[in-house]
Amino acid sequence: MKETTGTTDLKSNILWNTSGTVFYQGCLWLMTVLVARMSSDYQNAGMLAFAMSVGNIYTAIGTFTMRTFQVSDIAEKYSSSNYIAFRIFTVGLGFILCAIYGIIVSPSIETTLVILSFLLFKADESFVNVFYGCDQKAKRLDIVGKSQFIRGLLIIVLFVLGMKATDNLSLSLCCIFFVCIATTIIFDRAQTKGTTSSIVPSIKKSQCFTLFKICLPTVVGNVIAGLIVSAARQYFGIAFGEEALGIYATVATPCVIIQVLAQNLYAPLLLPIAETLHDEGAKEAWKKAAKMILMVMTVSVVLSILLITVSTPLLHFLYGNTILPYVNVLPMALLVMSEIAVSYAITDVLIIYGKLKQTLMLSFIAFICMGICIIPLTNAWYMNGLNATLIIAYAIAIIYGLITIYFSVKKDDDHR
Repeated sequence: MKETTGTTDLKSNILWNTSGTVFYQGCLWLMTVLVARMSSDYQNAGMLAFAMSVGNIYTAIGTFTMRTFQVSDIAEKYSSSNYIAFRIFTVGLGFILCAIYGIIVSPSIETTLVILSFLLFKADESFVNVFYGCDQKAKRLDIVGKSQFIRGLLIIVLFVLGMKATDNLSLSLCCIFFVCIATTIIFDRAQTKGTTSSIVPSIKKSQCFTLFKICLPTVVGNVIAGLIVSAARQYFGIAFGEEALGIYATVATPCVIIQVLAQNLYAPLLLPIAETLHDEGAKEAWKKAAKMILMVMTVSVVLSILLITVSTPLLHFLYGNTILPYVNVLPMALLVMSEIAVSYAITDVLIIYGKLKQTLMLSFIAFICMGICIIPLTNAWYMNGLNATLIIAYAIAIIYGLITIYFSVKKDDDHR
């Protein structure tokens, strides 16, 4: 790997990566607020929400959930050029599939245009992720953090200017697509050149097929993982009405900070775990992985306590008195999001250990448990029945993941 200069300290990597990504995600959330504030009605907000739901599916296909696999490839079985070339393939494949899906499910031509515009934005976001993988592998997550700060700021500025100038959501999304792809070319491309030997796309057909086959179970698992919460919420909305679902989603929104913060705090720790697995074996790697999972749990608990403490005044400030009768939904919703954060950490550990098929099984188990529990528990406990369903589903999936890692470590230990 090419020698690099600059910030490589673990604490600095964590600080830059976490602050940059949280800022970027905050800007995406702010965009959903601005679209409602800058429009005469809620039609634009609805179209953007619809496009984002399609975009979530696209992210799984476009990135092919390869970031952890790429970072954990310590032996460099595949080069940076291979990963970049494969990412071009998956970004194109994902765009075609999701564009077709979006056109089929879209309720109007206007919504279709918004979906296609948003998919262009997500295409750039999915592509630059492979550059982030190269940066992370070189212990330069400071570059990722800076990129996220730049993108977040430009997204808000261009989105506001686009909406003011055109009052057209799809054109405004095109504006942020162009500024983001310019950032990829001007900033990220130049920075990543300094972290790896080559960023010129190059891959053999056999390598492309092998990568596709190896990572497909995780991709499918990631899509299923996304369906666990969305399908449960969709059922709740059908059974109890869109207003009830809207209230639940409103109360649960602050919980997302747990998942975002936890994931970005542990991301810099994945490379050291992969290096330890490669050099010292599964048992030593598990010691670091266990500390990482414990850190995710600790951060989730601390943030949950903080959010519960400020929940009543915060929700009252944001939404008024009408939301206060439902504040009791928040504690269990926080537990749901904490479990999701832990399950993501365990999934990344499974990927590092080469257990990609087991990541699919983990998501499948959670999905099946959700399907079994959702009707009786929501009938019994209403909104907290939805929370209880997800708590049970993810708890069982987490137990499966930990058992899988245990036997993987034991098997490796027996062979040494």
